[in-house]
Amino acid sequence: MYKRIVSMAPSNTEILYALGVGDKIVAVTRYCDFPAEAKKKPKIGGWLDIKDELVMGYKPDLLLTSTFVQNEITEKYKKMGMNVVSLMPTTLVGVFNSIKKIGKLVGREKEAELLARNMNKRINEIKSKVKNADFKPRLYIEEWHKPPTISGNWVPTLARFAGADYSLIRAGYHSREVFLDEIQKYNPEFIVVSICGLNDRAPKEWIIKREGWENIRAVKNNNVHVFDDSLLNRPGPRLVDGLEKLASMLHPEIFGKEEAKLH
Repeated sequence: MYKRIVSMAPSNTEILYALGVGDKIVAVTRYCDFPAEAKKKPKIGGWLDIKDELVMGYKPDLLLTSTFVQNEITEKYKKMGMNVVSLMPTTLVGVFNSIKKIGKLVGREKEAELLARNMNKRINEIKSKVKNADFKPRLYIEEWHKPPTISGNWVPTLARFAGADYSLIRAGYHSREVFLDEIQKYNPEFIVVSICGLNDRAPKEWIIKREGWENIRAVKNNNVHVFDDSLLNRPGPRLVDGLEKLASMLHPEIFGKEEAKLH
């Protein structure tokens, strides 16, 4: 059983903690900021500027990498004889498979199954509420601003489950640049700013003051919302929180009433 894990992606770190094996993590990246305990772990760099001497110094028996961005890093450490496992989900099903794969690696298969089941339960509860929605507003979620890049991978599935029209990109496809003419034609009614690595600090002005975007319905109606990007961009347990936040934003007539009953 692996006892010394270096996690090279925030999603892997969150999954390890959710499975109850945070104590086995010996080092993380500077982006691994959830849960709070993860911030206290020693750092080995970021996504790409990983310090080999630090990694080796922690004598890991398992390295966990993520996404195609770290392909070269994964191959480099494999050539060095390190035990590297790469998690690269591009769909929501892939995220569940990653959770189960990590669960198997750390001897927490039952916990991984339970985590996946609980996530699915919450997803189904949100989907069943959204069925009562009268309309599906057009939604655009921006993952990067130079150039404007629409969130792909598992995000289109979350958007659909939240009761949105998200027809500019299909699930399972990598995020891609969007062009002015197509965004004007699509004319989204809601825009979510979810810039990679900025948490909830992305300025709304990047959208509302962008040339050519001033007549888009979401901008004109002040329906541009900044989200903590870790709720949508990280393929881990908190994607369900991101889904819930999306659904509440798009359909306050449904979720607002539910919340009112709780108070």
